[in-house]
Amino acid sequence: MKNLKIGISALALTIASTVFAQTANNPWLIGVGAHAENHVAAGGKVGDVFEQAFGGSELYSINNFTITPPLSKLTVARHLAGPLVLDWQTTVGNVDNKRIGMDKEFMLMTGLGLQLKANSLWNTESWFDPFLRVGANYLRHDYSGTGAVNGDGKAVGADHFALATGIGSNFWLTDNFGLGIQGDYVSTPGDKSSVANFWQAGASLLFRFGNSDRDKDGILDKDDLCPDTPGLAEFQGCPDTDGDGVPDKDDQCPDVAGPVENNGCPWPDTDGDGVVDKDDQCPTVAGPAENNGCPWPDTDGDGILDKDDACPTVPGLAQYNGCPKPQAEYANEATVALQDILFDFDKSTIRKESNPKLDAAAEIIKSSNGGTFLITGHTDKKGSEAYNLRLSQRRAYAVVQALEARGVNDTQLKSKGVGEAEATVAENASNAERMKDRKVVVSAVDAAAWDAIQKRDY
Repeated sequence: MKNLKIGISALALTIASTVFAQTANNPWLIGVGAHAENHVAAGGKVGDVFEQAFGGSELYSINNFTITPPLSKLTVARHLAGPLVLDWQTTVGNVDNKRIGMDKEFMLMTGLGLQLKANSLWNTESWFDPFLRVGANYLRHDYSGTGAVNGDGKAVGADHFALATGIGSNFWLTDNFGLGIQGDYVSTPGDKSSVANFWQAGASLLFRFGNSDRDKDGILDKDDLCPDTPGLAEFQGCPDTDGDGVPDKDDQCPDVAGPVENNGCPWPDTDGDGVVDKDDQCPTVAGPAENNGCPWPDTDGDGILDKDDACPTVPGLAQYNGCPKPQAEYANEATVALQDILFDFDKSTIRKESNPKLDAAAEIIKSSNGGTFLITGHTDKKGSEAYNLRLSQRRAYAVVQALEARGVNDTQLKSKGVGEAEATVAENASNAERMKDRKVVVSAVDAAAWDAIQKRDY
């Protein structure tokens, strides 16, 4: 167990160091995961290996595998050129050898490998990224106490030179994150014995790191003509400050938009509408280019052109596409204004310190151009439902009377109470917690609903 902890600590330190070992213009991959070993299906002869690989029942029996926990496998890989990838893989864990009846022993395998990527045949950016791999490794797995011997009659020890050959595939879920699986046959030719040979399966989470981009403009430094200044892809990473289609490095007026044929400097534009005089049918009156420099009409005079105005004959606001402010907005503002309004204890009398809230709410409703609103009173769960309902009705009505006293037209307001029906805080909660259930809510009501409300007795 001590050796396993040391191995996992070393693996964690290795992960940390490799993250900061990335170079400027070379893509890297880091993978962390788990692995499993099957010694039962391993053999010493090439024929035995192929027999197990293509249908051997011992290889595909889960009972023959020793599975390690997550974070027991590390892969660090660097793309070299074309289909070639150089990797360094490390696996660690307590692993047994069921073939010779050996109990679990600390195992560490680490070494370099060369991958041959198959997707270079169709699309190197494909989400499906299969590869072949060969690798040379140092293997630490102690057989000294098992009595296992090699062909020379010598005991098989703890340290081995291991060759790994196998296949795998990465599956990229995004440009930088994916899943990887891999299967290898690991042999120990230096032992002159197949005792330590095994099949290994692994699965990893993969993180891919691309080339650097110092100015964060999305164009890699190696392709960026202006690597320290954010720019545009169409100008190979150089900026176009005035947005005129002429990059700053070629623009004689980099801060003022102008055409390419005038080296980025503007033609005269008397009315300042962005349409140069030579193309402007109304050169002294500002207008858009799509209307040949002449202005669009604005029938309601609200500053929003008819072509963009959803209510062209009624003055409105830009944030509402030229229409008046929705009644629901007035209702929300009035609700906020009335937040935490105070009543005398167990009464519907509004306390005088709430007068500023009533003043603000009244001004909001009066500015709604005759909007109609429903004032709804709410209580907390303290007390009986019937009592709370009556109290909420009286308090809502009291708010209506107070607003009308401040100049709100009596045809604009109606009140109702819902008591504790919509309360969310428990009855045994603190008074401060139950305060949020004691409120008055203002809702906008359209004409059809208003007619229905007039017929009801709240």
